[in-house]
Amino acid sequence: MDQEPSRLGRRLGLAQTIGIALGAMIGAGVYVSMGEAAGTTGASLLLAVPMAAFVATLNGLSSAELGANDPRAGGAYQFARSLVHPLVGFVAGWLFLAAALAAGATYAFTFAAYLQPLLPGIPPRLVGLAMVLLAVALNTIGVRPSARINLVLVSINIVVLIVFVALALPAYNPQRLQPFLTGGIIGLLQATALLFFAYTGYARPVTIAEEIRNPRQTLPRAVVTALGLTTVLYLAVAWAALGVLGPAAMGDTSAPLRTAMVVAGRDVGATLLSLGALIATTSVLLTEIWGLSRLAFAMARNGDLPGWLGRLHAGQRIPRNAILAAGGILALLTALLDLRPTLEASSLGLLIYYAVMNLSALRLARGQRLYPPIVPLLGVTANLLVALSLPRSTLLAVAGVALVGLAYYFGVAHRRRAD
Repeated sequence: MDQEPSRLGRRLGLAQTIGIALGAMIGAGVYVSMGEAAGTTGASLLLAVPMAAFVATLNGLSSAELGANDPRAGGAYQFARSLVHPLVGFVAGWLFLAAALAAGATYAFTFAAYLQPLLPGIPPRLVGLAMVLLAVALNTIGVRPSARINLVLVSINIVVLIVFVALALPAYNPQRLQPFLTGGIIGLLQATALLFFAYTGYARPVTIAEEIRNPRQTLPRAVVTALGLTTVLYLAVAWAALGVLGPAAMGDTSAPLRTAMVVAGRDVGATLLSLGALIATTSVLLTEIWGLSRLAFAMARNGDLPGWLGRLHAGQRIPRNAILAAGGILALLTALLDLRPTLEASSLGLLIYYAVMNLSALRLARGQRLYPPIVPLLGVTANLLVALSLPRSTLLAVAGVALVGLAYYFGVAHRRRAD
């Protein structure tokens, strides 16, 4: 099957798949969106972390059982196209592409924010653009080498975050865990949405399921393991950062963990956190472009995007055209957008995408299920509830993106499919 011209090669095992999920999660979520969430909800950030984990776990379980039954590239786009309706699948795929591109720009901003204190003379956007180009280059060298690089990067970053918690302990003050629920229930839900952005990499293995060996066993184990490890780490980091800075100070800086080390008098720790953030954003941007290109490849293979995006490199069996296209658009967004609205828009698009994922899981036959129907039903509800808490301007912006996609679907893509 690996030799079929329109199929990707199965080259990834369990450890590499877990590494890809961890690399996609442990990045901008810890280093930037955690600060934004603290500024939105106060010390109830400690509630928002497990709430976001709960939504992500529901989505992860549905994603895993879908990927186990249909291990092709494309994620919710492919599942909804087969199980719900081709139009629903297209909208999910289109919004995921938009959300993932926005997320990639956020990762580039994160990289720049943490690098600037080390190299203050370099313009942040220029740094972000350089990071995008590096991630594109790494993706073009093939599946196995980039997976190995990702596994090394995420391992280093986990160690850095554990060291952060240890260095923060001497300066920890429980009185800083206030005010608690500053934005009310809506603020808590918005913080959950921002932190959900940090968890969304859990389903990256499902997006690239076509490249995973024995996906029916590997996918559920990889997704659950990665989510559990990430949640424990996020809670520890949130608790330590709040105890050093307090929620207001966390929300006022674009580099909250580095700032916590500075306040704690740990200059070596501040430098270490900057380096950790650079490693984390490199890893997560690497997997973001990986997932983006595979979804674009899947949509092009089905006639929903231009055909040249669905061509595979003959030797490496990777969608090089899709990688280069994703990198080019991502570089443009990095040059033009700002952090907070980009983060909110990405979160909303991803919440809708995973609501469709859960809806698709509800359509599985009884013999195909790995989990009871209550899991995807709760998943649909939780995603939509959190999504609707986001600002109206974000809802309108994402609705506009969806309308552009629908115009393309019924115009250009419809004519291509008819031909």
